[in-house]
Amino acid sequence: MNRFLTVTASTKRAPTITGGKRGAAAAKITSLTCTPLDPLETELRQRLALNTPHELLQSFTKETDIREGDILVVSSEEYPIRWVGEWSWRGSSFRHLVLEDLKR
Repeated sequence: MNRFLTVTASTKRAPTITGGKRGAAAAKITSLTCTPLDPLETELRQRLALNTPHELLQSFTKETDIREGDILVVSSEEYPIRWVGEWSWRGSSFRHLVLEDLKR
């Protein structure tokens, strides 16, 4: 599986709410590797009940400090993370990420 982790990315995380306001997302993880971003299968999209008019993508990573609401940054493109799941393969633990591709 490590051979498929060919994309270099980073993450951003919004700070906690202070005084009723939330600041801009700041860098959390500066360098991680993940699989290329692929379209999410229709079956998984329906099972997770992620109804969005935007395209959903998926990726896998070994990084464990990723949560829903973080932003994955790949080649200066930002993808909000909509869902994070645990995935095991041959004794190794990975994170399955579902990302939203915002068309602007």
